[in-house]
Amino acid sequence: MRMAMISGVALVCAMTLASPVFAGGQQETERIDRIVPIGANGSLRLNNFSGKVTITGTNRADLSVHAVRRATRDRLDHIHLEITQTTSGVSIEANKKDEDYRERDNNVVETDFDIEVPADISLDVHVFSSNVEVRDVRGSQKVHSFSGEVALSGVWASVDAETFSGDITVGLANSAGGRVDFDSFSGSLRTDGAVQVRSSDRRHFTADIGAGPNEYHFKTFSGDVKIR
Repeated sequence: MRMAMISGVALVCAMTLASPVFAGGQQETERIDRIVPIGANGSLRLNNFSGKVTITGTNRADLSVHAVRRATRDRLDHIHLEITQTTSGVSIEANKKDEDYRERDNNVVETDFDIEVPADISLDVHVFSSNVEVRDVRGSQKVHSFSGEVALSGVWASVDAETFSGDITVGLANSAGGRVDFDSFSGSLRTDGAVQVRSSDRRHFTADIGAGPNEYHFKTFSGDVKIR
């Protein structure tokens, strides 16, 4: 199969990424299970700092949230997992702090999510160092991360994926296709299928893949993108 690739300028740098530090007490684990109604063609918005996020599209009519939270007891008591229904769908905030909570020492709770959703909803996911995996969601997907890896499979609709240093892997459904727009400083884009290149320079690449109407926007600093 034909392979398309664009590489940016090489960059050598040293980085220290933020990660939760559980100082001042024993780390504890808290589990939360919730079933939340969500309308047809609704949207899920999720904000998380660290911990793996897995979202799976299913034939269910509601949203199932399984979360595992890890932090000191003090943080678990004052930093909450907030799940709310909105006019457009459901919003999940992994680190909702009490207004009077003033701890300065990296006051976040590491949270792993395993979420089952109706397959036709759209996603708006913002994380910092979380790895994000999305499977079989047919709606549009927006996934922004700093250092986490992003893996999207069974993609039918448009995608807006962005990372700083993490890699992005996208598996398109058989009939999906559209315009690819890739912007990166030193990352590369590869695709297993044939593409029709529209424009290409050292940091920006546009092309058509398949014949679909979708828009695939990818932006990284040093992370690579692969489209299957």
